Amino acid sequence: MTVTIQIDRVNFVMGFELTVKRGLALVAAASALLAACGQGGGGATTTGGSLVIGEVTGVQKLDPQVATKFVDVAALGLIYQPLIKLDSHLQLQPDLARSWQVSSDASTLTLHLQQGVTFHDGSALTSSDVRASLERVLDPKTGAAARSYLSAVKSIDAPDPSTAVLHLSRPDYSIVSGLASTNLAMLPQKAIDAGTIATQPDGTGPFKFSAWNPQTSFSVVRNDHYWNGKVSLDRVEMRVIPDEQSMAAALKAGTIQLGSMSQPQVVRQLSGGKLQVQKVLALSYRALMLQSGKGALANVNARLAVQCAIHRQQVIGAAVLGDGKVIGPVPQGPYASDPSARPCPTRDVTRAKDYLARAGMPNGFAFKAMYAPEEDPTSEAQVVSVQGQLAQVGIQMQPDNQAGDSYVQRWLAGDFESAFALNGAGPDPYTMYGRYFGQGANLGKPAGFASPQLAQLLVQGDQSTSTGERSTAYQSFYRQLEDNAV
Repeated sequence: MTVTIQIDRVNFVMGFELTVKRGLALVAAASALLAACGQGGGGATTTGGSLVIGEVTGVQKLDPQVATKFVDVAALGLIYQPLIKLDSHLQLQPDLARSWQVSSDASTLTLHLQQGVTFHDGSALTSSDVRASLERVLDPKTGAAARSYLSAVKSIDAPDPSTAVLHLSRPDYSIVSGLASTNLAMLPQKAIDAGTIATQPDGTGPFKFSAWNPQTSFSVVRNDHYWNGKVSLDRVEMRVIPDEQSMAAALKAGTIQLGSMSQPQVVRQLSGGKLQVQKVLALSYRALMLQSGKGALANVNARLAVQCAIHRQQVIGAAVLGDGKVIGPVPQGPYASDPSARPCPTRDVTRAKDYLARAGMPNGFAFKAMYAPEEDPTSEAQVVSVQGQLAQVGIQMQPDNQAGDSYVQRWLAGDFESAFALNGAGPDPYTMYGRYFGQGANLGKPAGFASPQLAQLLVQGDQSTSTGERSTAYQSFYRQLEDNAV
């Protein structure tokens, strides 16, 4: 991504006492905390009662395997569970799988399921459900968001009800971390066969689906038969409040108890008094994604001119009052990239103009930039900041404001010249970018760039058994990604 910025704090504003562990991604924080804590409605922590959460956008999809919006994944993470999960330190932990083993020749991954797990309809989770769930992801007709996570899987066996075996076509270092995604949540086989996944959620999680209106709210109720301990809350509602100023007013009035907010200028108004602000490190990043096959941006030197003309730290200052940091393609974990290694680690107007001259566009060029304040309230400030910076070197960026659902559909189709995007990140480079740049990438259209070299470096890093070789391959991947300014 040409401009990669991590807005590294998601603000939870609460009208009650609730501890949020630092380092949790937004989805993990919502799922884990709501399962464990209750709110009775008077500002004190109690058992039972309802919790109302303010979100700036509504849930649009009920199928966890195709959901891409952050709010969709957060909501469905209360209902569904994957086989494996990441803890607050990004370490892999058991979830629906109590243990797993990789064979000595790295040809199989064997998963042993938890005992006593049931879906919300009362049926038991078995390895047949695991096989059906993963085969559904592998089916191109599903349009699964995380299909690339299973790219090495050639077949799946269920030798007994509590054991699933994944047979691999090659060594795959990332597959275990990929299984920690809500996009690979376990579904009941009978619901898959009946074709009801998109309309009748049925998972194994701490809450059961209750009601949904894409424009107004999403509600779940306690699962009294949850396999992993008692759930305190009776009910959770995610209520759509389109702007954060209105969300702040609702928090003050007590009509909602939790607000998920990203605009520091609003959050700072709420500090003190009875409201608590918890800043949670978000495992996500903001990027200006450039399509390499459209208009002037098809020229790599034009894209590099955009990359060099932008002052990333000024964008952070404008969008979130400096409450973030400049990052490389992979923000955290053992293979985190170095943002100082890119062609223009800091803004360089002279180099930007030089790239324009190399592109045969010495006077600049124009392109459209799609964004959606409904999806990311900080995006409007990002647009204004970047637009002004690019204009100083003769590049005219024309803002294209889209409604949330329209933005998502156009983004998935790659129907844009450029897009200000809020994307999910992760500690494993293959899991993070295989779906964009790997062979047969299922998000290749929004990525807007394809290269056999990039795909090969991803596979090379993924299948290496040596940490050093893996790191070398991924560092080469980062260089190619940023040298092509996509």
